[in-house]
Amino acid sequence: MGLGIAAWGLSGCLIPQDEAFLSEVPIPRNRPPRIVEKQVQPSERIIRGYGSDFCGLEFSVIVEDPDVGDVLTANWFIDYDPSLPRGADRAVRLEPSADGNVVRDERAYFQPNFNSAAFDRLNVPGDHIIEVLVADSALVGRDPQPTVVKLPDGQDFSDPGYTASYVWFVRTEAGTGCL
Repeated sequence: MGLGIAAWGLSGCLIPQDEAFLSEVPIPRNRPPRIVEKQVQPSERIIRGYGSDFCGLEFSVIVEDPDVGDVLTANWFIDYDPSLPRGADRAVRLEPSADGNVVRDERAYFQPNFNSAAFDRLNVPGDHIIEVLVADSALVGRDPQPTVVKLPDGQDFSDPGYTASYVWFVRTEAGTGCL
């Protein structure tokens, strides 16, 4: 009999516990987008011979975001200098996938051509940096801004925004092939 009482006593807590139930569904939090690195174009991070061997470049990225309803923006920069902040050289809007897939249906493209007036920094012989910065919220400078969500109890909740980036290095050569 003593063994039975011991087994019963050890099978659970003898002190009653308060039951806590989830009163409401928690607010889903924003999650960061991601650049699918295995599918970036060009796949080589260092590109040589621009302006002499070839006259045009084509960069593209595929982006995925677990928040399938978010509108993403791919901001392209040539030789961004943090001491002289400026806007993107090109911005591409990426709409949510039609089928609700985390991978966006379209690529974000950037296609500069040698001697283009729009991207003249890239025409100067030497080393350059091409960067894509994908954001899931508005940017101030290059910093994603939080989205303020009103909670049912009237309080404000600040849900952070996120970015993902990818960089290529381009060597522009002085040549006569693209004049």
